[in-house]
Amino acid sequence: MASLFARKPISVETSSLFTDEKTVTARNKIIEWVNKCSDGSANSQQKCEAITQIQEVLLHSHSDLLDEFIDNLLSFSHDVSQDVRKCVVGFIEEISKLHIDFIPRTINVLAGLLRDISPQVIKRVIQACAAIYKNTLIWLVTLADISDATESSWNTLCHMKAEIVDMIDHDNDGIRTNAIKFLEGIVILQTHHEEDSMKRGNDFSLDDIPLTLKIARRRKLEDEARNIFDSLLKFHAASHISSVNLIACTGSLCTIAKMRPILMNVVVDALKNLLANLPPTLTDSQVSSVRKHLKMQLINILKQHAAYEMQQTIIAMLIDLGASNQEISKSLPKMNKQEQQKRAKRALENATAAAAKRIKMEKDRVPVRRQMEIDYDEVEEQKIRSNRMNEAFITEAMQRNEVIVDLVMVAMKNLPNEMPESFGRTYKPIMGLNVTQVVQKIAEGLSVMMTEKRIGPGASAISRDPPMKVKVTLEEEKNIILGMRKDDFDIDDEMLDLTNEKSMEDIDARREEATKKLRENMERLKGEQAMIPIMKQRAKSLKLQEVTKPMSRAVKEKFLLDAVSRILRAERASIFSGVSVKRRKILTVMAATFTGSVRETIIEFIMKDLKSRIDLAFSWLFEEYSLFQGFTRHSYIKTEQKPDFAYNKLLNELIVGVTESTDIEVNKEDILRRIYLEAPILSDGSVDHLVMMCELTEFSDCAMDLVRDLAVHRPPKKQKFLQILLKYAVHDNSTIREKAIENILCLYAEHKVMMNKIEDYALMWLSYLEKPSPPEQMFSVDYGRPEPTPVWNELLAKICLSLLFALMPHYESLINNLCGIYVGTSAETKRTILKAIELPVKKMGSDSAEILKLIELCPKGSETLITRIIYILTEKRMPNPELVKRVRELYQSKVSDVRLLIPVINGLTKQEVTNALPKLLKLNPTIVKEVFIRLLGLGKDIEHITLPMSAIELLVALHTLDATKVEIKFVVKATALCLAEKDCYTQDVLAIVLQQLVNLTPLPTLLMRTVIQSLTLYPRLAGYITNLLQRLIPKQVWRQKVIWDGFLKCCQRLKPNSYPVLMTLPPPQLIDALNTCPELRQPMIDHANSLIESQSGAVSKITMDILLGKSQDLFITDVSGVPDYGLIPTQNIKVEAEEESDLFGGTTQPLPPGEDV
Repeated sequence: MASLFARKPISVETSSLFTDEKTVTARNKIIEWVNKCSDGSANSQQKCEAITQIQEVLLHSHSDLLDEFIDNLLSFSHDVSQDVRKCVVGFIEEISKLHIDFIPRTINVLAGLLRDISPQVIKRVIQACAAIYKNTLIWLVTLADISDATESSWNTLCHMKAEIVDMIDHDNDGIRTNAIKFLEGIVILQTHHEEDSMKRGNDFSLDDIPLTLKIARRRKLEDEARNIFDSLLKFHAASHISSVNLIACTGSLCTIAKMRPILMNVVVDALKNLLANLPPTLTDSQVSSVRKHLKMQLINILKQHAAYEMQQTIIAMLIDLGASNQEISKSLPKMNKQEQQKRAKRALENATAAAAKRIKMEKDRVPVRRQMEIDYDEVEEQKIRSNRMNEAFITEAMQRNEVIVDLVMVAMKNLPNEMPESFGRTYKPIMGLNVTQVVQKIAEGLSVMMTEKRIGPGASAISRDPPMKVKVTLEEEKNIILGMRKDDFDIDDEMLDLTNEKSMEDIDARREEATKKLRENMERLKGEQAMIPIMKQRAKSLKLQEVTKPMSRAVKEKFLLDAVSRILRAERASIFSGVSVKRRKILTVMAATFTGSVRETIIEFIMKDLKSRIDLAFSWLFEEYSLFQGFTRHSYIKTEQKPDFAYNKLLNELIVGVTESTDIEVNKEDILRRIYLEAPILSDGSVDHLVMMCELTEFSDCAMDLVRDLAVHRPPKKQKFLQILLKYAVHDNSTIREKAIENILCLYAEHKVMMNKIEDYALMWLSYLEKPSPPEQMFSVDYGRPEPTPVWNELLAKICLSLLFALMPHYESLINNLCGIYVGTSAETKRTILKAIELPVKKMGSDSAEILKLIELCPKGSETLITRIIYILTEKRMPNPELVKRVRELYQSKVSDVRLLIPVINGLTKQEVTNALPKLLKLNPTIVKEVFIRLLGLGKDIEHITLPMSAIELLVALHTLDATKVEIKFVVKATALCLAEKDCYTQDVLAIVLQQLVNLTPLPTLLMRTVIQSLTLYPRLAGYITNLLQRLIPKQVWRQKVIWDGFLKCCQRLKPNSYPVLMTLPPPQLIDALNTCPELRQPMIDHANSLIESQSGAVSKITMDILLGKSQDLFITDVSGVPDYGLIPTQNIKVEAEEESDLFGGTTQPLPPGEDV
């Protein structure tokens, strides 16, 4: 009994069993997934999916298995795929959120991934570290006793934090951004929470860390946070910072300011400095983005109560950034008067305390002037940087063969006739090096020489004056060596005695030399100051006219052109010296403000190598634009032309120069696009050139695309450019017309530019079709049709329709306008519309609401058009129910033409198809064939659709059509069409059809015709058809002459298999059959004799008499009471007279069984 009561309840045991079963199942799944990941055939995506599934099970369903499989998952941190390694990082991050006690087992793996070669993995690790660091710190606070493993994990995490801090200067932009966000979280975590701090869920701060926590001291964490914050400020103020990093750093600083108001003033000052000194490396678009982001962040800061002290500064910055007064007033926090006074008083106290402290520090500070000396270490550093820049420049330049050739040719001019002896002693030949190493060695040598001469790009790394530093005295050096401060300790006599006499003598000598130099400098300065008044008195202005002779105009122009030519020839030298921008500015000013000869010289220079000198052309173009707009005022040449004459002339010269260039290396299209899209304004002449290019085969595509882009990017002139495209959309040249329509569609559908104008133009040209002859407006040189045409033709009609048809798929209601015009056009034009409408209707599709509405309304006179539309919509596809519904209603109410049903015939019911067949069979044979192709589902595009009736039902329905509604000849043709499709009407299908036809009462007229055709197509059906013939005898097949004739013909084809069937015919029908087909008599006699001889069957005496042609008169006795099965019993047939001779040709052979009575 005790053991019985000690047992667990049954429900508990069952639950335990189910739990164990689930755990086993989960373990098996995890093992399967791990093996799948370890399999070499799995790709990275499959591995990531498997790791995600394992993570879901281990962390959310069966966390008890985590300890068992965590090492398996962590082992994938060495996978070759970066996506898999990122998944492992995500797994470690999720563990820190749910099971932080596993951090000692995961932190080393995470530290290894922080040093991964993939930037993507490093960024993912930094993102994960933000949450892991916070969760670990919270976990440490809750621990009563910290183990060695925990302390080691914390130390590793701190090392990782230090590495991430260093990554703020990483080469990768994305890594820097993620490092900034991580540092933001560290500063917030390791600083104190304040009264005005912005509240966030699950917030943690330095206040939550107990003072007793030895592993993470408050003071140390706070100092670290301050240092990190200072690093963020320095990075934020760097001049080389990228726009992405700048925006991220600005956001982080603003978040810190909102979370820690004590740092608000510092952050606002940093933003103020940024606004005043944006990095020079940013482009215009990046500056705009930075300013927009800065405005948003300042508005968010202004909403904080803690920003009350800095409100005026923030408001001034917002005004500078373009914020309206309404935005500013809306962002100001709502505070009552008492709170405002309290905060104003606090701000005043803080300012007073800061001022007092600053005054005290200035008083305590004793100004000390230190002696300066040349910083030779910095000089060497400058030389190293210069060498590096020059070396990179030379290496890049020597990749081009022409540069190397020029260097060799120039150097050969300076070579002496004989080799100097010093060269032979010092020269070391370059051997055993490849081309890259040789280039590197030459670059190293040349870079040193360029640095010594202060030329090349590296010259910018060397300061004009030698770098200076504060001179350190011997006493200071001694103090530094001894590790003491001068202010804290005095050197006593005993310490001085430690130095030897020689060192003291050196010190005295240095002091005397320094004193001597100081006196010389002071005397020289006194002498210079005494000379300044005397020099001022003697100074006299120099007048150039007094000391030079005037030159003639021709000489001046010659000197001017020579100077310009020298500047132009200095292109390569200016690039090597890093002054190409200044040279371009000089040439730009000269070209825009000097005489015409200078202008022509420069334009010729540009056109010789337009590809590499296009930037000079653009600088000149913008300079001309600035001149005639009045932005620049240094025009020294008087002119009587219009202000924009020079600009227009230059622009036209550039365009003509590009189009007429014969240089095959010049990409004319790219240069033309730059000119038209980047030019400040486009003159009428430049637009005329563009119009001309649209008609040139070489530039047609490029010019059309340019017109489209100009319509988008230059809104003031979009109507003019659209008009150009519209003009070419009705051009006589089909290539130009199609390209213009393509670009108009882009403007209409994508950019939504002047949609009403495009629609009106298309409708205007459509309306021309209603006129009896083409109007004069359609003919012009601009349209490529200078001579009018008196009558409409297909080409003119297509031109009027082309733009409308292109717009119809995007603006479907235009089909109603087309329908209205269609009614009033000529027959020839109608045919053109019916041909051309296929493509737009296909694009609109059968789901188009406008098409369905048009079919429903069916305006009078547009029936043919609507029928054509329906045909197009159902070509090679199944009609949708909505379309079938609309067509059915149209057929029943308005249009009685059965051809309307053909496109949707597969969507009709079986009964509807059967009812329509009589009318359909009367149509043109080609149309009838199309009907049967649709009904039989022929064709690869419609072979899998659901048909209203099967092939069997269709053929049976044709045989049962009412003869009063359709002539028999149409049914004959229809059945022949069906039977011609052998893929549908196979041997088995025809067998079923014949079976169903034979079962019909009365028998179909075309039954035997179909039987004979089936036998012709499939001779193997002979036996089956023989059986069917046997079944036709009880149906008195002889009562229908057409069927009886077919029966006999079929028997003729089936001989000798048909002989037993014929012998079962009643005597009158047998006599008729033998009379109709006399060639059957002898074979049937032979067949009967064979039966009698083999005794395998009985042949009645009457049948034999008929076969033998005995002259008998047969009459039928009363058959009342006998069931009418279509047969006449033998006993009811009596013989009038009988000859004595033997029925079987006089033989004494016994009669078959049953006839010996």
